Parts: sequence; structure tokens; C-alpha cells
Amino acid sequence: MLKENILSLTRIFKRQLFFLAKGEKMKVKLIRYGSLISLYNGIYAVAYGILIFIFDKILIAEYFRNSPVKWFFFSKTFPYNAKLYSYLLMINAFFIISLGIFIIYLSYFILKRKDKLAWVILFGSGILSWAGLFIMNILLKNWILIGLSFIGWASFAVGMILPIRYYVKKEYPGF
Repeated sequence: MLKENILSLTRIFKRQLFFLAKGEKMKVKLIRYGSLISLYNGIYAVAYGILIFIFDKILIAEYFRNSPVKWFFFSKTFPYNAKLYSYLLMINAFFIISLGIFIIYLSYFILKRKDKLAWVILFGSGILSWAGLFIMNILLKNWILIGLSFIGWASFAVGMILPIRYYVKKEYPGF
């Protein structure tokens, strides 16, 4: 029953998105939907950064789970190097929080003004930043952060792809 309801809702959503792409008034709604999705993605990024701050010890233990050296032994034997891992995680969290604030600001700006330049800046910086976080977590083999960064990257991509047709065709008057 629940599965059928979810499938019918996704069919209705796909149909609405298809019809939204047809008319000019509908394209404005696509811009609004895309901006709202990216706005929520910015809120998600801020929450993701705060989550890294709160659970930093657990995430460091996850980094060292796949290696032969355990975190406890490493932190007692090399306390200076262990602090560097903690600092690296904190810098990562600051970066993610600042990325979230940046995404929130530009998404709100796009939501109000539908500006092409703001969309291009948000598209380029957001896709590259989320992809960088995703690849960095893959290299570090932290499955928790891989999943969280993939969700952020995918939701950001959806929010940016919805209004892409409008922004590609939009032209500015010559000066």
C-alpha cells in the first residue's frame, strides 16, 4: 500500500515536471523548485558540517578502522600527528559550513531575482565543492561521510539541473 502510494506520487511529480518545462510561466516554477532544492541543500551542508564537529572522534575512528594501526595506539604514541587528523577534520567541517552558507545565500538570491550569473557561480562552485568532498571521502574510505556527501552532491545536482534550460536560453540586452 505504502509502496503504491510512493510510486503514484513519483509519477505525478514526474508528470508535473514534464508539463512545467513546456510554458514560460512553468519555467519560472522550475527555477523556484530548483532554488528551493539548492536552498535546502545549503541547510543540509550546514547541518553536515555541525555533525562533523559533534561526532569528530567517531569519524576519526572510522578513518582508522580500515588501517592496521588503531586510533588509540596512534593517538597515544604520536599525539601531535593525532591532533593533525583532528584539525584536518575540523577544517573540513568549517569548509562544509561555509559552503552551506554560500549555497543558502546564492539560492535565496536566485529565488528572489532569477539571476543567471548567480546561477552560474552557484552551479560551478557547488558541483565542484560537493564532488571534491565526495572524492576526498572516497580516498579516505570513510563510508559514513561518503554516503552523506553523495546525498549532498546528488540533491545539489538535481536543484541545479531543473532550471538549466531557462538559464541556457536566457539572453541579456546589449549595452
